[in-house]
Amino acid sequence: LRENQPKSLLRILQEKNEYINAPCNGNGTCGKCVVRFQSGATEPSARDREIFSEKQLEEGYRLACQSYPTEVYDIEIPQEEEEIEVLSGWKEQKSALKECEKAETRTHGGSRAIESEHAVYGICMDIGTTTLAAVLVNLTTQAECQTAVSVNHQRAYGSDVLSRIDASNNGKKWEIQRCIRQDLRKMILELLQKEKIEGQQITKIVIAGNTTMCHLLRGFSCETLGVAPFLPVDLSWMEGSAVEFLGMKELDTKVVILPGISAFVGADIVAGIAKMNMQKSERYHLLLDIGTNGEMVLGNCNHMYVTSTSAGPAFEGGNISCGMASVPGAISHVFMDEAGKAGFQMIGETDGGNQKKQQAIGICGTGMIDLAYELRKHQMIDEHGTYSDPYFDTGYELAEKVKFTQNDMRELQMAKAAIRAGVDILIKKAGIAFGEVEYCYLAGGFGTKIDIKKAAGIGLIPKELEMKTIPAGNTVLAGTKEVLLGRISKEELEKIQTMADVINLAEESDFEELYLSYMDF
Repeated sequence: LRENQPKSLLRILQEKNEYINAPCNGNGTCGKCVVRFQSGATEPSARDREIFSEKQLEEGYRLACQSYPTEVYDIEIPQEEEEIEVLSGWKEQKSALKECEKAETRTHGGSRAIESEHAVYGICMDIGTTTLAAVLVNLTTQAECQTAVSVNHQRAYGSDVLSRIDASNNGKKWEIQRCIRQDLRKMILELLQKEKIEGQQITKIVIAGNTTMCHLLRGFSCETLGVAPFLPVDLSWMEGSAVEFLGMKELDTKVVILPGISAFVGADIVAGIAKMNMQKSERYHLLLDIGTNGEMVLGNCNHMYVTSTSAGPAFEGGNISCGMASVPGAISHVFMDEAGKAGFQMIGETDGGNQKKQQAIGICGTGMIDLAYELRKHQMIDEHGTYSDPYFDTGYELAEKVKFTQNDMRELQMAKAAIRAGVDILIKKAGIAFGEVEYCYLAGGFGTKIDIKKAAGIGLIPKELEMKTIPAGNTVLAGTKEVLLGRISKEELEKIQTMADVINLAEESDFEELYLSYMDF
């Protein structure tokens, strides 16, 4: 701690591999890396005084990125983020139009007698920017036996891929690789413990994630990944051992990482395309993964148009004053009565209200969409997203200490405009009308929980596709399972790679005009 160049507490914690939520990677903008000094405290910074009340400052609350310790302190790191809700289920294409089921861990009941210490298993894994999910599959019965989910603790290095690319390029590559390996190892051991099996019974692991996540897992350089012309080190189908890819000496298992398409359209999207059979369809289908990166694909059996928008972290709680990921206590749905009085539903509540009520602690992406829709419907914001006088300065208060400010509204508008403009560009590139799109699939947990009517109401989803939009669940895990079971081949995934025409939105002359036009509600 007594170096010529003092380190922030955030940097010290990162070096010690202690997880702390830091979506802005220590820039001081997000206000999320909260710690509490138990004995003494560093002097509050100007940013600390903006975030915390005088009482909280006296109690030792600080932002880790703003604290520069010069002596030994005892600190407390809040662990709320560990309870994040992660989707591990998916919808089969034929039943996708039915009501979306909740993800659950399934046991195989009657098949238990078939299984013994000689049964063999595989694991499919989804490495998301924010969350991780894994499913244990019995390779004989093809049953999904257990699930494991986790926060991606790389969030300590920033909430989006560009932040992590920057961190990797500034000397943290091996720290970040160690971080994701530890997360995956922990989930694998959890699956083994839940199923009461040994590691030698795992014969194959299939992994998919976006290109940055796969690079960070492999320890590849990200120096050319985040700057034009955005060149990945390797987008191919990769095979190796658990030691080589995961650092797990205890597993003698083959590990496969699925191929990607570009720097910002990765193996996770390829898995989704294959699972939804887009490459086999005569009709056009649209696949949207609405998150930090906003990947999207429009295609059929003849051609694919793929792109990624810089939507930012707003949909996952980043850069929103009271925003957060899907944790218990986060407001996930908002509704208003005729008088304009708001009510809401939180993650962790049961429909019957039997679960103990807790205080709302923030708002997640689906709640933001609902709130914007209701505020516009009740004329509390205008078509430009500007609050009326009672709320312009203070924002709209949903619950005690949970407000949605004018700046928050702008962050949401920018995120939704980027997605919507990207969809329009793909439609234009394909030379078709919206009416020629048979289905629009919403991938991931956000897409499963979203209120489609309200999303279309604020312009996130094209109105023409509202009745054609299907929550598809975790298409990444669904696709990796198909590969694990041999129902999707390496050759088929490589064919999808060759079919894809990557669209760089920054080079599209009308993207900026579309983006600005879709800022409005």
